[in-house]
Parts: sequence; structure tokens; C-alpha cells
Amino acid sequence: MNKKSCYAFGWLAASVVSTLAAAPAVRAADLSGDCCADLEERIAELEATTARKGNRKVSLTISGYIAQEITVWDDGDERNAYVHGLGPTQTSHVKFNGKATISPGWTAGYMLRIQDLTGNAFGGGADAINQNNATKNDNLNTQMSFWYLESENYGKVSVGRLAHAAKSAAMFTDLSGTQIIDNYTFLAGFPQFRLREASGALSPLTWGQLGFCYTQGVPLGGDCNGIVMNGVRYDTPVFAGFSASASWGEDDFWEVGLRYAGTLAGFKLAFGAGYTEMSSEATSAFVPTLTPKDSHFFQVGGYAEHLATGLFIHGAYGNEDNNDTLLANGFTEPDSEHYYVKAGIRRKWLPLGATVVYGDYAAYLDQLGPAALAAGATSSTLERFGGGVAQEIDAAAMTLYLKYQHYQADVDGLTEFEDADFVSFGGLIAF
Repeated sequence: MNKKSCYAFGWLAASVVSTLAAAPAVRAADLSGDCCADLEERIAELEATTARKGNRKVSLTISGYIAQEITVWDDGDERNAYVHGLGPTQTSHVKFNGKATISPGWTAGYMLRIQDLTGNAFGGGADAINQNNATKNDNLNTQMSFWYLESENYGKVSVGRLAHAAKSAAMFTDLSGTQIIDNYTFLAGFPQFRLREASGALSPLTWGQLGFCYTQGVPLGGDCNGIVMNGVRYDTPVFAGFSASASWGEDDFWEVGLRYAGTLAGFKLAFGAGYTEMSSEATSAFVPTLTPKDSHFFQVGGYAEHLATGLFIHGAYGNEDNNDTLLANGFTEPDSEHYYVKAGIRRKWLPLGATVVYGDYAAYLDQLGPAALAAGATSSTLERFGGGVAQEIDAAAMTLYLKYQHYQADVDGLTEFEDADFVSFGGLIAF
């Protein structure tokens, strides 16, 4: 074998080994001559730098997306522009999914989801993103971590920190391609921005105090049990497009959900409903109470898209009953409701991918937070309307979008407030 052939053979062998690095190491052939003396060293180097796949029994799939926005805002007195991420559960993240076959029809697996909360527009506290602060970096966060057992015939049981049976049952029916970037929660908004009084002064109250959910004690607006928690969940198999779920969490809460997805008579359809009873001490810690926590939340949502034209409509409704729970500040948690509608068109006008044009409207009624009640508010209506355009780029698994949101509020018992406007340009790229 001449020197040139020997080097060619060496590089070929190294390439094969790098492809099959998850398998046991292959010993190099006993080739004579100095030309291939470094072959085993090269193979060892490639093995050391190759990503491995699970433990040969449990597969590993890595996925997620990166999402960031530039937002120009105007609160009626001040204007500025910020660069930020999305709120939790919608933010940039990476997921590690594992799966193994136990026997025909039976599988086991796990999921670990880590969020990047850099530029968290939803996060509260002294450093929240508002008129006085442009950024909030909550760094990495383990949002979900659970294992599961699944049977094709009997369903799936999951244990750990997970999304529960009714979580986002209404919101996730939005199949327009814009659910992540614009929905009926404050996860796609700015709950920590402070209200601007008609006098021009900044109020100590935030917009989130007019879209407050007591079920989990945070200003979610809609989807009042949208934060994942520890617990156990069971999902039935899908039958004719329908599936049902039930879950329980420690100390204590329970919830049930029903979902449907399918096509009928030329329409893409989705439906979801959920019911939650929450008395968990974990959520009570966010909003201290004098009487035991007892929040009930019902939600329902749906989506219909005419496949021939791309015209679609999505709606969601939520109702929270707090059963006269007494807050630590002496006020009673109010019962509240909210509703949302989004309509538009989804068509592939460009070879890049589908274009989505939409408008939306949301109303949050009497969702007064503890600070708003303490300030003297007795009832409220927060309205949010706007719309946007999103362009999907199929070749890059990417979406670019431009959206507009307008906030306005009518609060009995308090002064008048200025409206606020937010225009955001953003991108989301999946992997």
C-alpha cells in the first residue's frame, strides 16, 4: 500500500467510526507502514468529540426554540424601545426527550425542559421590566422534569414536575401558527409595566394587577393555572381525535381536561376544556391568605380553519371562582372572567412558507390583584386589542413577526389611566 492510499484509507475509517460512535469502538486494522501510525489516535479524537445518543436502550431527542423581540412602547407619556425574551412557558428553551420500548405497545420515557429566562418580560420583583427598567435576567430555569409509562391501549401516566391536565387547554387550541407569539395571557405581554395616571404620574399599580389570577397567584390574565407544578398526570389514548386527562398535585390540587383535534368537512378543528380546583400551599405562598385557599378555574377554547381559503377563528374563555377567600390584607379575592378572540387568514402566498395575518381582542373583567384592591379598586375592565403578521420560513424552521397590542383600562374606585401601546418585532427559530 503506497503512502497516499494509506492516508486515504485512514480518513475513511475515521469517518465511519465518527458516524457509529454510539456503538462499541472498532479497533483499527493492523496495517503495516508508518503511513497509518496516527490512525488510532485520530479515531480516539473523533470518538471523544462526537455527541452520543442515550445509553443504547433509551433514545435521546433534543429540541426547542430561541425567541427574542424588539418592542417599542408608549405609555401615554413616555416612549422607549427594549430587547427582551418571552414570558415563562413561551420563552426560549431546550427539551431533552428520552424513550425506550419495554415490549410491543409499551414504552417508558422522560422529558427535561430547561428555559432561558434572560430578558423575562413577565417576571416581577424590584427589577421587573417596566418603564424604569429595560431588562430582567432570571437565567436558566428547569421548567419540567418528569418520567412516564405509556401503553397504546391504556394511556399514559407521568410523574414529576409537569404540565397538568387542564394547563393551557383553551390556549393550545390556537393552531394558526401565532399561539406562542400572541395569545390571551400576559405571557406574550407586559404585566409589570406600571399604569400611567391621567396626570402623567406613574401609578404604583401595574397592568398585571388588572389581569390577576388567584388560582396560582400570578398576573397571567388568561390560562389561570398555566404554571407547571409537581404532580401525577394520566392521559387516555386518542380515540377519534378525542383525549381526556386527569391530574393531582401535592397539598393539594386536582384538574381534568378534554381535548379534540381533527378535520371535518374541509375544516381543521381543535377544542379544549379544563377544570381546576386549587388549594395548594405552594401557590398560597405567592398571595398570603387568612382563610384556606379555594380557587376553582374553568376554561374552554376552540379553533376552526377553512382549509381551502385559510380563514380561521380562535376563541377562549375562562372563569375563576375564589369562594370568598380572605386575603392577608383583609380584602376578599374577587371572582372574575376573561375572554379572547383571534381571527385572520393563513395562506402560502410566498415560497418561503405560510403567511399569517390576524387581529385579536381580549377582555379581563374584575381580575383585581391584591395591590389593586388595597388601593381602593372595586371593579375593573381591562381590554387589549391589536393584531399582527407572521411569516414562516420553512427552510429554517423560523417565524418572523410584527405585532401590535393596545391596553386600556376602566377601574372603579381609582383615577383614570392612560392607554398603552406596544409594537413588537420578533423572531423564533426552532431546532
